[in-house]
Amino acid sequence: MLKERSILLIILLLIIVYFSQGVFYATGSIISQLCLFSFLALSGIYLIKLLLSRKEKELFFKAWTALLLINILGFIFTGYISNPSHFGMFKGILISSLPFYPIYYFSKKNILSSKHLIVFFVVMLVISILQFYFNRDIILLERISGNENIVNNAAYMFVNLIPFVFLIKNNRLISMASMLLIIFFIIQGSKRGAILVGAFGAIMYVYYLLRTVDKKKRLRGYLLVSVLIGVIAYFVYNFYLENEFLRNRMLLLSEGGASVSSGRDVIYSRIFNSWYYSDNLINLLFGFGFAGSQYLTRGAFAHNDWLELLSNFGLLGVVIYLWLFFAAYKLIRNGNWNSDKKYIFFTVVAMWFLVTLFSMGYTSSAGYMRAMILAYLIGSRESN
Repeated sequence: MLKERSILLIILLLIIVYFSQGVFYATGSIISQLCLFSFLALSGIYLIKLLLSRKEKELFFKAWTALLLINILGFIFTGYISNPSHFGMFKGILISSLPFYPIYYFSKKNILSSKHLIVFFVVMLVISILQFYFNRDIILLERISGNENIVNNAAYMFVNLIPFVFLIKNNRLISMASMLLIIFFIIQGSKRGAILVGAFGAIMYVYYLLRTVDKKKRLRGYLLVSVLIGVIAYFVYNFYLENEFLRNRMLLLSEGGASVSSGRDVIYSRIFNSWYYSDNLINLLFGFGFAGSQYLTRGAFAHNDWLELLSNFGLLGVVIYLWLFFAAYKLIRNGNWNSDKKYIFFTVVAMWFLVTLFSMGYTSSAGYMRAMILAYLIGSRESN
C-alpha cells in the first residue's frame, strides 16, 4: 500500500512538473521530456494492469479504452511520427487519455482521496495563472503593434479546473474564492468557447452550492451564495462593458459570425462534404487516417471532436465517441453511487460535450484534468 501511494504521488508530481514548463524552466527541455515519458509510461503500466485484471470492466472504461486504442492504432498505421502536427496530436491524445487509468486504479483501491485532488488543484491553479501571463507575454512580444487585445488559449486550463472546485466542501469561502478566480481568468482570456463552457460550469456550481447548503446554517449558506452570484454578475457585467474587444467577439458569436471569422465554416464544410461525398466505402466507414482532417482541409484540424473523428476514423470513430457518452449517461442513471459525485460527474460530462462541439476535447493535452476527475468520480463513486 505504501509503495502504491508513493507511485500515486510520483505521478501527480510528474504531471505538475511537466505542465510547469515555460514558467519554472524552459519549454521542451530534457526535464519536460523525462516527466512526460515517465508519467505516460507509468499510466500505460496501469492501463495494462487493469486490462489484464479479471474483474469486470465498466462500460465507460471499455469505451474510454476503445477511443484511446483506435487513436493509437490509427497513428501506428496511418500517422507520421516525422510530421510535427501528427506527433503533436498523438501526444495530446495520450496526455488527455492515459492519466485516467492510474487515477481510476488508485480511486478503486481507496488510495486516492479528494484531499489529494484538492492539493493538486491548488498547485495547478497557481501554475495555470502563471501560464496565462506567460502565454500573454509571448503573444504580445511577437506583435509589432502595441495592441494588447489578445485571445489567450490558456483560458481552457481554467475551464478544466472548474470541477475540482466542487470537491472543496469543508470551506465554502475558499471554494467560492477559487471559482471567482477561475471565472476572472476565463473572461480575461476572451476565448468564446471557454467563456460559454465556463459559464455553464459556474451555473452548475452555484446550483450545487444551493443543493448542498447545511440545513442547520441555511440562512448563512444562502446569503453566501447570493453574495457569490452578485459578485460574479457585477464583475462580468462591468468587464464586458469596458472591454470592446470582448464585446465585438461575443457579438460575432450571437450573430453567427464566429465560425466565419475563425474560418471554421470552411473547415467544417470541407471535412463533412469530403467524407459524405466520398466514393470510397472504406473512407465512409473508417475515415481518411490519423489527422485526416489536415488532409481534407489542407492543413487545419477540425476544432470539433465529431468532425475530427469522422475525418480520421469515419463512422467507426463517431460511433465509439457516441458509445463513450452513452456509457456516461448510463452511469448517471445508475443510482448506486454518492449523489454529490454523480452531480459532479454530470457537470464534467456536460462541459466536455459542449467542448466537443466547437473545440478540441479528446485531442487536447489540457484534457488530462478531465480524465483525472472522471476517473476519481467513477472509481470512488460508492464511497463518501
